[in-house]
Amino acid sequence: SVTKYSGTDIGQNRLKTPPRLHYQVKKSFNSMVRASMTVNAQEFESAQSRTDAKLRYAAIHYEELRNVERRGDDFERAHQESFLFHFFGVRDAFLHELNVIYECGLPLNKVRMESLAKALKDSTKQSNELETIVELEADRDSWLSRAKEMRDHSAHRHSVPRVYHVGGERHGEIFLTDTERGVPVEQDYLQLFESWLGSMKEIIIQMRTKKLSRNTS
Repeated sequence: SVTKYSGTDIGQNRLKTPPRLHYQVKKSFNSMVRASMTVNAQEFESAQSRTDAKLRYAAIHYEELRNVERRGDDFERAHQESFLFHFFGVRDAFLHELNVIYECGLPLNKVRMESLAKALKDSTKQSNELETIVELEADRDSWLSRAKEMRDHSAHRHSVPRVYHVGGERHGEIFLTDTERGVPVEQDYLQLFESWLGSMKEIIIQMRTKKLSRNTS
């Protein structure tokens, strides 16, 4: 069965997630994975649950942003930065999924791209999923690469610059700046965040399913 995210209590308000934004990723194949692999079932499900939770947390902040006045005040900017933090955290959590699935044995505080790649190499294993993530982050035009740069910039340097449109066809739209290139991403940031959420959910499902098919074939 699939448990779908339907909202969360924040103060006295109940946030409702519209049908297009259900961010509990399917786990219907978990029993098949457990049957085909020697991984600890509890650890495996815990790792997947954390990935799904980070996706839901990002969706919560996206929903909050859809319902605030776009004034650039502390509330809006705090939720913008929190979205980036949790959204890219999906990638970090998924790395631990790979750590568990491939039985790399890395402790949680050591799970990083480089250490995971080394552990896989040392055990003569190959992870197409990790290679996919590496390739996406290396492509400066990819959604994951842009999300990583904005998350890093807002976490360690400064807020992500915004471009406000006043008048004309795009009146009211707000662009975020590609902080590495210094140019605006020409899409309203709410549309950008929604497309990123969809892309992240899709790629997580794809990578989980492909891993399953290789291990049950």
